[in-house]
Amino acid sequence: MKITPLLEKLKNKWSEKAACVIIACIFYIFNRYTSLDKKSVPVSLNVIQDGEMLSSSHIPSSVSVTIRTSSENISKINSESISAQLDLSYITQEGSYEIPVSIDLPPNIVELDPLQVTVYPERVKVRLEKYSVKSVKVAPQSAGQVPDGYVVTGMEANPEYISIIGPRSIVQSIDTIATEGIPVDEKTQGFSQTARLVNMNRLVKIYDGEESAEVSVSIDYEDGIQEFKNLPVLIRNIPPAFECDTQRKASITLRGPRLIMNEWSPNPDTLSVDLSDIEAAGDYSIPVSVLIPQEFHLESVSVESINVRVRERPPAVVVDETLPGAVMNQIPEGQE
Repeated sequence: MKITPLLEKLKNKWSEKAACVIIACIFYIFNRYTSLDKKSVPVSLNVIQDGEMLSSSHIPSSVSVTIRTSSENISKINSESISAQLDLSYITQEGSYEIPVSIDLPPNIVELDPLQVTVYPERVKVRLEKYSVKSVKVAPQSAGQVPDGYVVTGMEANPEYISIIGPRSIVQSIDTIATEGIPVDEKTQGFSQTARLVNMNRLVKIYDGEESAEVSVSIDYEDGIQEFKNLPVLIRNIPPAFECDTQRKASITLRGPRLIMNEWSPNPDTLSVDLSDIEAAGDYSIPVSVLIPQEFHLESVSVESINVRVRERPPAVVVDETLPGAVMNQIPEGQE
């Protein structure tokens, strides 16, 4: 066979023959990869942000990695050996960026032939800000309900303040970090308990590592208001030489522990007026005194003073049995 005629035949319609070869290669490659098996696995996304910036937007916690290879190799794919990273450490200016996701494959997957790897999403859009540190107040929270007649009067946390760190705009918008709810059911007196701090924003972290706080809960009686009507006003300390027949009634309104007040009854001397300073008969306006337990507070009294008419007491009449006919003598009061 002569070489020259063969070369001439190859040169004949060269462009058409080259096109056929290219099309054949395309079909071969297409057929090879379309006939491959594929496996998609979720892979945790490791965010590297140890530079000057922190992300202030949501970043997916995982990405989907799809691997296409032959059917006999597909069983070798293990998601635990694949890692995905989003590196933010090289950025130094605030702003919005689209950061590519990088994939690391173990050698046993890299060596597979054929092999096609894709990741979704390929790029992640993030908003980056400078990090900020701020001291915020710990806000204790209660859970449940104290028994009837009692009330939670206060909750104090130790430490009272903690430091948080995160993206500038988010940190500046946070003023408090709450605790988990502290159960107060069936509690009738104060107590202390350790409570876990609840950080609702995963972009913000507690800077000083505090995970809990000691919370002191104060519990006391619940206040109530009650009116006591038509109480008699007692006349006290009337001088022996005088008398009066004033009979007055009044009402009082008290504030105090509801449970104690429900069991309390006014005494005869709860309302009274004192006549010990009276030195002569006449009409007087005497202030009303209110005697109540120290747990109660006087809200109002219907009568602040009463008018009293004081008269001289008439001489006492006695019988002198030594005199004939039992003569009656009048002896002034105090001279019997």
